[in-house]
Amino acid sequence: MELGSLPEWFTACAEVLAVCTALFLPQYRAYRDRKESLARMRRVTKGMLAALVDERQARPSADPAQLESAQELELYLRVSFFVLSEAREIALRGQVERLYRRLVGPAPDLAALRREVAAL
Repeated sequence: MELGSLPEWFTACAEVLAVCTALFLPQYRAYRDRKESLARMRRVTKGMLAALVDERQARPSADPAQLESAQELELYLRVSFFVLSEAREIALRGQVERLYRRLVGPAPDLAALRREVAAL
């Protein structure tokens, strides 16, 4: 039984690595993109919620639905309803929407909501 020469072994290993790269690199890139998208969504929604908490605290007598940060967050939630397809992003949207509803509701506990936004 002949094992072959060193260049033949090197060529065979290179071909196997090329096939593995061609098969798994697109999946890895898609995974990484989904992970970055979720992190970006988390940062954006966390910032929007924090802005709403700050604005609600600064203007306690104002109608919460008329605050600019509340309107921006509501628009974001409406658009994201149609755009999102990833299960983790949909779950995050649900959490953000629950926090938003509590923030625009009557007499929210802003300190507790601020802690929940920070933990998001």
